[in-house]
Amino acid sequence: MDINMFTENNTFLMLALDHRESFKKFINPENPDSVTNEVATESKKKIIDKLKDKFTGVLIDINYGLPAYKELGTNKPFLLPMEKSGYTLVDNERQNTLVLKAEELKNMGASGTKVLIYFNPDLKSAKSQVEIARTAVEDSKASGMPMFLEIVTYDMFDEEKVYRSVEYFMNHGVIPDVFKIEFPGSEYMCQKISKLLGSIPWILLTRGADYALFREQLTMSVNNGCRGFLAGRSIWQEYFEAKDEMEKEKFLNETLTSRFDEISKITLGI
Repeated sequence: MDINMFTENNTFLMLALDHRESFKKFINPENPDSVTNEVATESKKKIIDKLKDKFTGVLIDINYGLPAYKELGTNKPFLLPMEKSGYTLVDNERQNTLVLKAEELKNMGASGTKVLIYFNPDLKSAKSQVEIARTAVEDSKASGMPMFLEIVTYDMFDEEKVYRSVEYFMNHGVIPDVFKIEFPGSEYMCQKISKLLGSIPWILLTRGADYALFREQLTMSVNNGCRGFLAGRSIWQEYFEAKDEMEKEKFLNETLTSRFDEISKITLGI
C-alpha cells in the first residue's frame, strides 16, 4: 500500500473534514436540521479551497465533503470513511458499524480509507471493536487501499490510555497503514508509542482541542516520533463563530491559512 502519496518529506500534512450531521451543528447550533445539504457542502468547499495548495491529503465525507472536493477539481489524494457516522450503544458501550467497502470508496475516487473506532481496552466491547477494525484493514488491503485507523478513547482516565489502546490493536494483529490517534499525554508516552509501532507511522488528530493546545501537543508529538497530523476542528471551528461574511472571509484568508502553515512547519521541522 502506497502511503507516500499522502506525504511531503515523509510527513503527513492532512486536513480532516469528514464530519457529517455534526457539521450542520457548527453551522447552526440551535437548529441544525434547518441547514441544507447545499449549505453544508458550500461551507466545506470554502475551507478546502483555502488549503488545497497546502495539505498533502484530506479526509472528507461522502455527503458534503466529496461533492465540494469534486467541484473544486482538486487533484490531491483523499480518504473516505468506511464506518457509519456516530456509534450505537450496546450495554452502555460504544459500537461502530461498517457501512461501505473499500472497493466502493475506490470507485468514488478515494486513494485510501479511514475507520474510526471508539475504544476502551477495559470493556467487553474491546474485542468486537477490534474485529470491526480488522475487517476494515483486511478489506482495504485486498483492494490495494491504504487504511488509516482512528482510535478515539472514552471513559478512560489513566495517563496510558492512548498507549494501551494502540497496544491492544497491535497485540491482536490489527495493523493499519497509519494510526491516527489522540495526543498520548506526554513526551514519554509519545516515545513509548513510537517504539511500539516501529516503522508504522502515527499521526495526531485534534479532537476539538483549541488551536493553541493542539499546536503544543503536535510539537511534543513530532519531537518524539509522530509523523504528522490530520487536523480538523482545532484549525477551522471558529469559522462558524464569525458574526458576518466579512469576518468569515478574514478567518479563511488569515487565521485558517496561517494555522495550517504553522503546524506544517512544526511537523516538517522548519
